[in-house]
Amino acid sequence: MADYVNDDIVIACADLAGRAGATSFEIGYLHDDVPADEAGWYAHVQYRGARITAEDHRSPTGAALALAERLLRGATCRCRRPVTLSDAAEGCRWRLVGQRWEPGCDAAPLRLDGPRGDLAAMQAALAQPANRAARRAAKRKGGGRG
Repeated sequence: MADYVNDDIVIACADLAGRAGATSFEIGYLHDDVPADEAGWYAHVQYRGARITAEDHRSPTGAALALAERLLRGATCRCRRPVTLSDAAEGCRWRLVGQRWEPGCDAAPLRLDGPRGDLAAMQAALAQPANRAARRAAKRKGGGRG
């Protein structure tokens, strides 16, 4: 194992989990009395009713990166496109920028009518038109909130 932990990756994972409504974030290892790269590092987040884990990695950095990728895989960006971590895939390209995962779009953050981490509130927010002009047009048609 390297002599250091990439703090940016670990902090960015914790930040991403919090932005997505996690109630807790933890990094640890499973095996004592072994070299650090054989300790079985894990990272997990707890959401209301769900726990997501990345386990059996060679370092805390590897566990945090694997967990962040797992959280982003299959996600929908606030611009309503699927999140992608590759330029080769269609969607909104997310990148690790310092201590934060950032979307490639400049869409405004979603406004939720519910507590952070409320999946139903997130789905309802994503179902709303993306910009003011679209929201106004939907309201005129009777299909959206204003």
